[in-house]
Amino acid sequence: MLANTTIVPNKAHSMSISDIAKTLQTQSKAKFSLLCPDGIRIPLPEPLTRLLLIAAEALSRKNAVTLLVRNSWLTTQDAAEIMGYSRQVVVDLIKKSKLKASKLGSHRRIRLADLLEFIESESREGSEAIAKIFHHTKEVVGHDEEHRDRKRKKK
Repeated sequence: MLANTTIVPNKAHSMSISDIAKTLQTQSKAKFSLLCPDGIRIPLPEPLTRLLLIAAEALSRKNAVTLLVRNSWLTTQDAAEIMGYSRQVVVDLIKKSKLKASKLGSHRRIRLADLLEFIESESREGSEAIAKIFHHTKEVVGHDEEHRDRKRKKK
């Protein structure tokens, strides 16, 4: 059952899925358990609860959900596909020590956790750069507007 599986929402389950999503959202700090038919309760670990929340939110918005099982070590090609880059770009990032990797024989392998951390940091840096540009633009535009206002008052 490790193959990729896609779940398509149907109307019969949409209400209960929505209720589950709302409960998981509003009680995000709570510890959830799975209640088995024989009455045994099994505590759900946080990663499984988070996965359930993501799936429930998507299904309640009438989106299909595909679960993709990945190895914790990736090839440079796997990393490139996740990032939407070419394999060579990934190799270059490794050579520049921007992306952590290990060499197994002649092959490079990247830990999935390291790749996700890299993607998050790149996203954060990109957001910060955009915020700086926006702030700078706002200052320049504000300065230009003040200058125009002064000219108009002089006329």
